[in-house]
Amino acid sequence: MEINIKIFLALIVMFNSNDSFSQDLELTWSFLHPIKREWIELGDKGSVQEGLIAHGELPDPFYGLNENKFGWVEDHTWEFKSLFFLDVELDREFVELIFPSIDTYAKVYLNDKLVLETDNAFIPHSADIRSSAKKGFNELVIIFTPPVIYHKEKLKNVGYQLPAPNDVHEVKIAPYTRKPQYQFGWDWALRMNTIGLNKPAVIKAYDNARLINKTTRILSVNDGVAVVEFDLHFSNQDLTEINWKSSLFGDEVVKGNQGVFTRKVVVNNPKLWWPKGQGEQYIYNDNVEVKSIDNHSLSVFELKFGIKTSELIQEKDEWGTSYYFKINGRRVFCKGADYIPQEIFPARVTDEMVRGMVDLMAESNFNMIRVWGGGYYPDEVFFERCDELGIMIWEDLMFACAMYPGDEVFIDNITREFEYQVPRISGHPSVVLFNGNNEVEVAWGNWGFQVKHGLYGKSAKEIEAAYDLIFKETAPKIISKHNTIPYIHTSPLSNWGKKELYNHGSQHYWGVWHGKDPIEDFGKKVGRFNAEYGFQSFPEYNTLNSFSRKEDWDLSSDVMKHHQKSYVGNDMILKHAKRLYGSPESFEDFIYYSQLTQSMAVSMAVAGHRVDAPRCGGTLYWQLNDCWPAPTWSSVDYNGNWKALQYRIREDYKSIVVVEKYNDLEQIDYYLVSDASRDLKVDANVKILSLTGELIYEFEQSLKLRCNGSVKIDLSNSKVMDALTQNVVIRFDFQDENGVEQSRSFDHIVSEYDRALKENVKLSIVSVDESSNKMVISVETETYLRNLWISSSEFGLKFNRNFESLLPGNHEFQIEYESKPQLSDFKLKWL
Repeated sequence: MEINIKIFLALIVMFNSNDSFSQDLELTWSFLHPIKREWIELGDKGSVQEGLIAHGELPDPFYGLNENKFGWVEDHTWEFKSLFFLDVELDREFVELIFPSIDTYAKVYLNDKLVLETDNAFIPHSADIRSSAKKGFNELVIIFTPPVIYHKEKLKNVGYQLPAPNDVHEVKIAPYTRKPQYQFGWDWALRMNTIGLNKPAVIKAYDNARLINKTTRILSVNDGVAVVEFDLHFSNQDLTEINWKSSLFGDEVVKGNQGVFTRKVVVNNPKLWWPKGQGEQYIYNDNVEVKSIDNHSLSVFELKFGIKTSELIQEKDEWGTSYYFKINGRRVFCKGADYIPQEIFPARVTDEMVRGMVDLMAESNFNMIRVWGGGYYPDEVFFERCDELGIMIWEDLMFACAMYPGDEVFIDNITREFEYQVPRISGHPSVVLFNGNNEVEVAWGNWGFQVKHGLYGKSAKEIEAAYDLIFKETAPKIISKHNTIPYIHTSPLSNWGKKELYNHGSQHYWGVWHGKDPIEDFGKKVGRFNAEYGFQSFPEYNTLNSFSRKEDWDLSSDVMKHHQKSYVGNDMILKHAKRLYGSPESFEDFIYYSQLTQSMAVSMAVAGHRVDAPRCGGTLYWQLNDCWPAPTWSSVDYNGNWKALQYRIREDYKSIVVVEKYNDLEQIDYYLVSDASRDLKVDANVKILSLTGELIYEFEQSLKLRCNGSVKIDLSNSKVMDALTQNVVIRFDFQDENGVEQSRSFDHIVSEYDRALKENVKLSIVSVDESSNKMVISVETETYLRNLWISSSEFGLKFNRNFESLLPGNHEFQIEYESKPQLSDFKLKWL
């Protein structure tokens, strides 16, 4: 391989920096094409697949049928190489090679000596290379073995196939492999089993020890006193004593055990951390310096922590078995969604992308997000932003929809994983629950694994014993060791299908999508805590353009069928869209109808859940985001476009809001719901308007609204009932708990109406502020516009509102943009 002298000179300069704690070198890599025998530059991180794409060896996997061109990557081992220069750093006590996330099975050689073997992409791996390194140039080589090759021979000794329905390869090895499970294929994702480095690898030279992990543990909060413990984990297990200097709590000499040091403090009159909408998200900032007993500085950092308690209440009650959360002793109704990885290629995800996603959650009035168990454990930036914005986190351990082994090697592997991830994650006040897995127990009991794979007798008992060992012994033992956060072994605890099961524990309701339930059952079949439910839609037109041609815009085209990973997908969307809106006249109409149908389906569910409180403890829809451009259950598509659902959920999740409760498609009740922290008296103004905007009838209602409760708005007045026999708009005006004026309107369509003609609708640009990348557009209509959708061929546009019905008149919309759109870039669509 040719040596790039410029790169080496840069590395020499970087590594000779005068850092009193450590000297760091970030490595760059090339990999060998196993067929062409050519070296390909990768950079500091990324996968084989990303390198081949960047080098032009493989196309964009999202476009057309290109996914099919990537399978061969898993049929070869891959060699990575990095050259680096060492000099004075070899005088340090430790010279450590660190891989924050190496994916997955790898042997690492330094100057032809094996220094490290890896088997888990969820944890850092490191090796002290001081004895193997030399002054001058050094050569690092990594040999990656893809999971399908690594496990193929081993599977022959197992004797049976562990069920893994989402692993689409003929050799199903996802359960044995500790890497993101969604990369093996899912019903919303392509198969892209990455091989490489998810984060940059570094060489770190230092003396004494380095800080490798930390956590905060809230032991108690009582009578104005909080007892808090902090753990610091150091790399040197021979380190036995440190001087822990704290700006908040003073200095203390602390003794450790195998490199772990614990300090207990008492906080008088603590300021509590509260979820969004419940109070302040107070974060303590402690400036910490750790020194060795001989006064060498080991680490200087800012320790941020919040004080809060979280409880998962599961107890018998008048309905069955409860499932709700108490934060700081107060019951909180949870509102949010399920969060999947933001990219099929984890190395592409930036801190800015993660912050943007959490900001979107807060803007959409979430107070909880569930990190789904088939992805990966999020980076610190995710937890820190949730801490700041008050988004409670339900954190799954990374197991989903499959049965897992319980042999000694696997248990040792996941023990190391839990011992790293649990303290790292649990130190954040936003984390309120650890969940063992996604749908593993319900899959074993209801998905026919035993019949399909012939799992009876000894094999079935082994699988069940492995489940208990992982999720009822190993995980809870480690979690309780590090924190006081609640743990539950699986979600859901109850399966959909039987009426009684909705009265107990957590629920994943899939009766509409995977069953034969009518769409209005979203709002009728309500679990005690609804942790998954959803409906698919297609992404916006500009996202469709990014992976298909116009001639592919047909449900029967190969491209559309390939991107639809759900076995019932397109037909299910069309079935329910036809019932709600009629047969689409074009593919563009189908896209529009799909988003409206999804929006209505999930909104029906949210209304049912919120009206059902306090019996119901929370609502998390499936799913917030995408990892590639395709029709999925997401409310925000891969390119960041808000679907109709995202605009609607922002309204449905407001602290105090009017929601539509569907008894059936023709019979709708309106409820004022609240998750405010106190009971309120709300004066609601109700207006009935014609589709031309004329006031038909107006009245006031004074409503007593309980915290985590709802009250039905009485529309039984004879004048209201008469008005509701025609097409009208119902508008509700009221003040929220902060005295801010709120308004929400709903269509009430009972018969055919005059659909607005294109020539009667005018779109114009009102103003553009290029300094802030903001603009205002105007829609002027002479007639009623129902569910107006404003789309654009430009990516990166954020509308302040969309998918709204407009009465005749002039209506302005605010837009934030990345690249300024022209008037011709916009497209309007309405019913």
